[in-house]
Amino acid sequence: MNKINIPLFLLLTLVLTGCSVERAMQAPERKNLNVFQSGTARLQLIAEVGTPVTTEYRNGRRVDIFVFKQGMHKELNYLRAAGYGAAFVLTGGISEVLTYPIESEANFPTITAQVAYDDYDSVVSLEVLKDGMLIKADGPKRPDVPGAAAAKNASAAQSLNSRIE
Repeated sequence: MNKINIPLFLLLTLVLTGCSVERAMQAPERKNLNVFQSGTARLQLIAEVGTPVTTEYRNGRRVDIFVFKQGMHKELNYLRAAGYGAAFVLTGGISEVLTYPIESEANFPTITAQVAYDDYDSVVSLEVLKDGMLIKADGPKRPDVPGAAAAKNASAAQSLNSRIE
């Protein structure tokens, strides 16, 4: 390679690899999973985790299925982006060859949760699903028993939090 082709090759590599700083800034934010507890209003739940992928009525109750990625705290996203930016400046852009693939492969867990509501659109029960199958349902099977729904939700929300962290 002659001397003109080397800088052109490096510039082309940088343009094609993308920007790890931007990827870090666009990573999903960490959701507050406490909104899945019994008594939480449906609109509050939607505000935290996003719009449900499906909504249907079963036995006269509204049931939503949510699918979302559990990310990192916003501050950690900023910190990662700052680190990638500093590496970019210090290495003249060469760090992108390493940092972009690392950021592209960042895996954030996908959570699928089925939530049932009462007549006032407050959370009554939570079931965490994986591939359409129930993977965790603590407590009594009948959410209509007084106190059972609250116990089931608190336990399921705690379990969801502990598996994610």
